[in-house]
Amino acid sequence: MKRLLAWIAAARWRLSLSHCIEGLLIQIPLGLLIDFRVGALGVVVWYWSRKKLEIERDAKTSGQSDATVWTVGWFPWTWDPYKLLDLVLPAISSSLIGAALLSWRGLFRL
Repeated sequence: MKRLLAWIAAARWRLSLSHCIEGLLIQIPLGLLIDFRVGALGVVVWYWSRKKLEIERDAKTSGQSDATVWTVGWFPWTWDPYKLLDLVLPAISSSLIGAALLSWRGLFRL
């Protein structure tokens, strides 16, 4: 496990890639309870809100109210490339899983 964590930490894009594994922890329970497409949507919502919060936190200065920064970071094109990758890579992987499972399930319907 130490070797895997060291490999991930060696490059910033690998950290973004590791979010795909974390996304499975969101998608699988939602997929089993509701639908894997809903699970993919849950992954997107999770990472979007997480990155938005990170940007708000970075924009906030000491002693400043949260109300002054809530408008910051709503749109991904205002984010830095790595924050964007943190959203895009798990969104793509979870969407592909949802689509694959939907297609696979469709093959077995009569």
